Amino acid sequence: MTAPSGPKYRIPSILRLCIEESRPAVLIAFQLRYFAGIALALAVDPGLGARPVLQAVFGSLAWFGAIFYTYLYNGCMDYHEDQVNGSARPIASGRLPRHTALLVARGAAVASLISAACAGFGPLLLCTAMLLLGHAYSAPRTVWKNSTPAAMGVVFLSGLLTYAAGPLALGVSPSSPALFLTALAMSLWMALVGAVAKDFSDIEGDTAAGRRTWAVTLGERRTRVLVAAGAVAVGTFFTAGALRWAPEQLPTACVVLVGGLALAAVTLAGHATDDRHLRRRPYRFFMVTQHCAHLALLGQAVA
Repeated sequence: MTAPSGPKYRIPSILRLCIEESRPAVLIAFQLRYFAGIALALAVDPGLGARPVLQAVFGSLAWFGAIFYTYLYNGCMDYHEDQVNGSARPIASGRLPRHTALLVARGAAVASLISAACAGFGPLLLCTAMLLLGHAYSAPRTVWKNSTPAAMGVVFLSGLLTYAAGPLALGVSPSSPALFLTALAMSLWMALVGAVAKDFSDIEGDTAAGRRTWAVTLGERRTRVLVAAGAVAVGTFFTAGALRWAPEQLPTACVVLVGGLALAAVTLAGHATDDRHLRRRPYRFFMVTQHCAHLALLGQAVA
């Protein structure tokens, strides 16, 4: 299958395929993190004028572009492994030419930096750091994706940068206890759970590519135990921290704790003989949990 080639539909079709390749659920998750940071900053300093609001919008666009670049570029670099794993993503399936995706990714990176500059010097610095992290994660000279500890470090830092980006766009210091606790807990959720659980469905391709992920080096069963333990630990830490330092974050923390317990049960129940769809379940539980947690946080802020 190929993208429609008519002049009227070619560009919209290419953009649609690029968005599909860059994982819409991930794009949404990072926007939720960005606006969660804003909501927690506003809880401390609710006074805003028109200019900070516009800066926050530019910051959101910049962050969307940075994450879009990161995952689209990752798809370009991962296409061999994705083909081995039987991925249906646009690049691996041949629906999106790799060179076209690279051009779109580079354009997104430039647009991201321009938007970040409009948001302010602080957002520009964070956006630049995010782009560098995203590039180093997949670039052939660094390939931090090949090692689970390195991947966890990238994911953890990307989470912290995202929660700080919104407040900095507003000119507010990201230092409130609630924001610090949430950013730390949810970044740990990304690093200890999501960055590891994503590998369960890609073991064959990762092995063929010579990657040293935990699922390859430790074996799937041991890695499942580590993911389950990490999910429960993060949920427990977030809940205990909320009780101690930020009681207003207890509803969000409870969502993460419940999601962590459910994810642990699903992860430990999985087997190496499961098909790719079933081996993807822990990562889907990870994603749904963080979406629900941030929606709960934002809903509470609006209410």
